[in-house]
Amino acid sequence: MDRAESYISRVTHLPPAPTLLNELLGLFRDPDRDIDRVVELLSHDPSLTAEILRKCNGAFFGGAPASDMFEAVSRIGFYEVYCMVVALFGAKTKAMPGVGNAIDSAKLWKHTVFTAVAASTLAIKTDHPQGSAFTAGLLHDIGKLVIASADRYRYGELLEKANQAGTPHWQAEQSAIGTNHAAIGGLLLERWNLPSEVYSAVRHHHDPSLAGEHAKMAAIIHLADWIAHGFEGDKPLPLTASAGRAFLSLGLGPADLPKLNAATVKALERVKGLLEL
Repeated sequence: MDRAESYISRVTHLPPAPTLLNELLGLFRDPDRDIDRVVELLSHDPSLTAEILRKCNGAFFGGAPASDMFEAVSRIGFYEVYCMVVALFGAKTKAMPGVGNAIDSAKLWKHTVFTAVAASTLAIKTDHPQGSAFTAGLLHDIGKLVIASADRYRYGELLEKANQAGTPHWQAEQSAIGTNHAAIGGLLLERWNLPSEVYSAVRHHHDPSLAGEHAKMAAIIHLADWIAHGFEGDKPLPLTASAGRAFLSLGLGPADLPKLNAATVKALERVKGLLEL
């Protein structure tokens, strides 16, 4: 058993594989998707239906409350509903036992949502699958939650030392435990049978050149991760060499960043009420 596999096996309560995400991603790729099929898939889970209706009616939408899933999907759109489904699944992952002992899960959640929305914006800009980009962006740090649950006390110390030294978390993890959160996250999503473009992008989001045919999707997640960290600081992040390479691989450049930031903020406004940020 390799190191990534051993960490996954040590988590006592992993969420079940998100089969619904796979089916919805398939519909995402179909421009002529049938809203009845979307509603049918969502309605298989009564608790999910209730939560989507609650979020829909409690967000920023005026008028009478939506009374059923067909009305909710029709009113707010498939993209917004899909974002909620992925986010509800993501919320289950951050609830794994022991996570709160090692990391600030609320801060990580905010970062992953920003990354997902930035990735979705980049996907539209570069003509890549929007649903896959959002999914990979939201789950790109799921490996951190696995390590935190499996090795909760030592991992908190490891991250604190890395922050003090200015060492990227994935490098500090690789040195200390022989694997890193990207490798663990990619393996977990592969085990859950998510599309290869999603798990490859997560696995290689720190070095997109290793992602083979999915290098551009990995570059989208790498760049979205960098953009999200920029939103979180009190001053813009300097352009890193890896972010520069990601820009180039996507046919973009640093001059595109202001428009990307503006589009990300606008997209975040569309969904933040639904995601309860």
